[in-house]
Amino acid sequence: MNMDTELQGKCVIVTGGTMGIGFGMATRLAQRGANVVITSRHSETGEEALARLRQAAGVPATQLAYVPMDICSEADNERLVQRAVEIHGRLDAIINNAVYPGDFQLLADESLTAFEQVMRTNVTGTYLGMRFAIRQFLAQGAGPGTNYSIINISSGATRDVSPRMGPYIASKRAVEGLTQAAAVEYSRQGIRVNTLLFGVFETEKSAKLHAAMPAVLEKNLAKHHIGRLGDAERDAGEAAVFLVSERSAFITGSTLHVDGGMCL
Repeated sequence: MNMDTELQGKCVIVTGGTMGIGFGMATRLAQRGANVVITSRHSETGEEALARLRQAAGVPATQLAYVPMDICSEADNERLVQRAVEIHGRLDAIINNAVYPGDFQLLADESLTAFEQVMRTNVTGTYLGMRFAIRQFLAQGAGPGTNYSIINISSGATRDVSPRMGPYIASKRAVEGLTQAAAVEYSRQGIRVNTLLFGVFETEKSAKLHAAMPAVLEKNLAKHHIGRLGDAERDAGEAAVFLVSERSAFITGSTLHVDGGMCL
């Protein structure tokens, strides 16, 4: 197998793909031959990210696209899938990566507005992405052996529980439940649904946090038994490629830990 072209011709959506782990996954997917559509809420930063993605992946501009959207909007999620199909002719996979972590309050101090924003972004946004992707897969003729892939995102915070993260932890547990429910309902139609559970990764946001608070970096490094934080392209990207590819054709309803041993 030529690993550089194993995803040739496949169209993959990565929501929240303009930075961090999403950008790393989009980069590696494109390098393996996939046509990749990334999204974000703000078009000005999205277009800039698209230019960076072209450079990072080293692929033709025609292989990549950017669609601005609100992950919480039903209409935007439907339009996203339609645009991906208009641009690349089909849809083969979606990675529901867009996330809102919350405002890190103790549970009794958490406002209902903040709690609902976390749940709406992380749970409802994932549900909507799944819903319209599944409808498109079925319209394309899903059936045994077609190997469509949905990848949802969870977090090591669901196992290595810390205070001030209640809404986020609840949302990511819910995402894992949605994954298993959809896997039971659609796997016999050639639609596989899995979760990637990530540890702490080196991203733009985490780098700023760790620079400002070295003690947090020390604590996070101690949690990861491999001895380092995750690399968005090498670690998250390779895991995403695997779950989109034919190599994972017998895997569905699973949560794959990409966490450097954080949850042991």
